[in-house]
Amino acid sequence: MKFSVIVASYNEGPQIGSSLKRLRQVSQTSPMEVIVIDGGSDDGTVDAARGWADEVVDLGKPNRGAQWHAGAEKATGDLLFFLRADAQPPGNWQQALEHYWLTTPTEGLAATAFSVSYGAGLGLSALSMWSNARVRSGLASSDHGICTTPEIYKAVGGFPAFPVLEDLEFSRRLKARGRIALLPERLRPAARHVHSIGPLAYIARRLWLETRFKMGDTPEALFAAAPNL
Repeated sequence: MKFSVIVASYNEGPQIGSSLKRLRQVSQTSPMEVIVIDGGSDDGTVDAARGWADEVVDLGKPNRGAQWHAGAEKATGDLLFFLRADAQPPGNWQQALEHYWLTTPTEGLAATAFSVSYGAGLGLSALSMWSNARVRSGLASSDHGICTTPEIYKAVGGFPAFPVLEDLEFSRRLKARGRIALLPERLRPAARHVHSIGPLAYIARRLWLETRFKMGDTPEALFAAAPNL
């Protein structure tokens, strides 16, 4: 089984090299391609990624949904694994995904998502529980490392070209197709924005953006209000 790891990046220069290096180190030598789609970084992200990615493409402006969709269009794997640039997947991520997708009846299955752990402490633990519970209800944020097949991705229409809340809309498309299975293995997002404003403020901002989106605000307007979400 070949994996296509699709990474959306924007101004991740200081950490993307080490993140991709760790991804390579914990991954098996089984077929895998790493595709980095950048959103016009000006901090050396593209150069730092070239040493560890099989392909790096610069779209010229930040739009995470468009970036992930561009990566999916280039992917040649049996599974598409969408990963944020600063996330640390489980050390056995390939085995976990391959085992689940090969042994679980695929009827009614749209995607998988890893459980997340934002860190220790009451607030971060509460955020992890909240985020994991949302996956069980069919809403998987990009922090979880969403994985699906190319066939399902195309059937649901893929990621929308949204600069923010692209994961919300993609989850809705997947949910219309089937369930998003939450895997027990833990993915650790760096989530620098969470640590900078605090977990409760992050939850409030996320829900505020989702409410504004439901009321008709455009993703572009929401991105302008919260570019670091």
